[in-house]
Amino acid sequence: MSKEKNLNIRIDEELREAFKKKAHDNAQTPSALINKWIKEYVEKPPQ
Repeated sequence: MSKEKNLNIRIDEELREAFKKKAHDNAQTPSALINKWIKEYVEKPPQ
């Protein structure tokens, strides 16, 4: 069984499309970018 789960968020349609395009232009997936950001945020020491 996969440990991966979906995370649904609400986002403005224009922002979503711009994000998908920029990710594609940089040979990345939106999912990979979001996973990286979440991991960095969770691992960051409290301020």
